[in-house]
Amino acid sequence: MTAALHLLPKNASPFERALSNSLDRTPDFGAIIDGIAGLKYGVIPAAFSPWVVAEYGLGPISEFFESDAEVIAAGIPWQRVRGTPFAATTALSWIGYLGPAIEDQNDRRRKWNRYQIGMGLVPEAEMPVLRDAEYLVGISDPARSAFIRGWHGYNVRTLEWGEQVWGASIWGDDSGTRLDGGTVKWSHGEDITGSIVADAADRAALGVNVTVGTVLSWADSPWNAPGVSWNGVTDAAAFKSFLLSRLSVLVGFFDAGGEAIGYRRPVAFRDVTANHAAAPGQVFFEVEARTDFGDGEGSHCASMALVFRAHNTDAAKPGKLWLEPEEIEFEDGFEAAEMTLGAVVVDFAFRRTVRQHVTLTLEI
Repeated sequence: MTAALHLLPKNASPFERALSNSLDRTPDFGAIIDGIAGLKYGVIPAAFSPWVVAEYGLGPISEFFESDAEVIAAGIPWQRVRGTPFAATTALSWIGYLGPAIEDQNDRRRKWNRYQIGMGLVPEAEMPVLRDAEYLVGISDPARSAFIRGWHGYNVRTLEWGEQVWGASIWGDDSGTRLDGGTVKWSHGEDITGSIVADAADRAALGVNVTVGTVLSWADSPWNAPGVSWNGVTDAAAFKSFLLSRLSVLVGFFDAGGEAIGYRRPVAFRDVTANHAAAPGQVFFEVEARTDFGDGEGSHCASMALVFRAHNTDAAKPGKLWLEPEEIEFEDGFEAAEMTLGAVVVDFAFRRTVRQHVTLTLEI
């Protein structure tokens, strides 16, 4: 460090030189001052690191790291690109999103500055992760941009006339729901499949335990039913398919104790025997259902089953899609135990931003 004495002009008096020498603290503090230069570019002492975090403005992201050293190592590169898409994807990587894809708003739209993100996964811990994602993207993106929606697994877009199929879009909105107090819409989906094999007792309970040659009474079915004649059943598979298609069916969700969480009305109940190598008289039916955002929220599903001959107790709402356990009743003469087929083992939680797409195949 340059001594104060060397800074005096050439015409300094002896008194000024003596005074400068007496006030010069270079011998005492020079080495310490020289050591400060470049201190934050090497190994930063723990006692000094909080000041570096504050200097670089990294306090808003410090909660996502275990130490100041990690904050500084990740935060400085992030600060340099802050306000860009790369900053947003970098911040999301801190909470486990390794492959997010940013999609700018269609330039035909009036609000061109909005964008969506394909998140790449459905978080297990829904609430804290999504709140963190909304926060991190909000402090990473450009000030003029607006993050409006994150999605994975279920992505239905708002209808654009002349650009999309009506049946594959929503009028005036995108799929998803918001967290309490949040501004970003989240749309997640999970696919769940399973199969159920009915036995003779199940077929008898449903009234479809027929074989070729079975003689029908007057009240069993209309005479125009497929697979029957005056002499009885001539095509067991066709007649069984006809009988099944006339039954009401729900997809039931149950917890680990076997207690019902709720029931969902299917979007499709179709004969898919042609897609399987079925034995004579055997048919395959596929039941497809999709829960809505928030259905059964907070519950953990351990098994699913098909529930036949059940309907809403409220006759004014026969088409209600999600029914609570106390909202269903069975047709006269039928009980829950005999009308519940299968126990497909699953393991998932009902969450606010996730729709489960369930496909169950019944072999009967």
